[in-house]
Amino acid sequence: MTPFAIYLDEIDSECEEKRVLAAFTRRVTEVAILSRSSRSSWNSTDPLNILSQPALLLDLDGFVVEANEAAASLFNNDIRVRQRRLFIRDPEARNRLRIYVDQFEYATAEIAPVVEPIIVPRQDSLPILLRIWPIDGGARWPSADVRALVTLNALGPRPGPPASLLARTFSLTPSEAKLACIIARGAGPDTAAAELNISRETARNQLKSIFAKTATHRQGELVALLLQV
Repeated sequence: MTPFAIYLDEIDSECEEKRVLAAFTRRVTEVAILSRSSRSSWNSTDPLNILSQPALLLDLDGFVVEANEAAASLFNNDIRVRQRRLFIRDPEARNRLRIYVDQFEYATAEIAPVVEPIIVPRQDSLPILLRIWPIDGGARWPSADVRALVTLNALGPRPGPPASLLARTFSLTPSEAKLACIIARGAGPDTAAAELNISRETARNQLKSIFAKTATHRQGELVALLLQV
């Protein structure tokens, strides 16, 4: 069993998807506006850095045009830019990326986003989820050859929103707010119960109350809502 196997068992894939999409979409409008800006002071990495998450741009031939500092901080022997290509050590993930990039040259219509993330295993860390977002002609920067934005999400524990803020926003009790803070990380109620030193039954009852106060019905919905705070 790998050192990360226990945590992998706790990962709710739907919650992780909601988390990433919520974080990403908060910045999409700003990026689109900047990418069309006529200001000469903007360089090609400015819109990428506004994303506040690891990202890079691919051109028509699949070469990396730019990568922001957040992306560079994730690069290691398992995933990195090599000879202007995004190199992935894992053969399956590398092949999935190649198949998608091959569409750039022959696609006549807008290329659809990759529905499923490309899972990039790492030897000494949890995987990276790689997503490809097509860029239409009007939003391509820094040149018309740019075809896609690639975002990278490294799995791992993250702090949730402040419990005090969640309590005020949704009229949660202090104990419910603490639970919600942990749930916002994508952790399950059993993990939250262990961290808060409460019973599983108590955690599940508190979660039901949080659902009612936030008008949500599933953990994925709740995570997406909490991440907007």
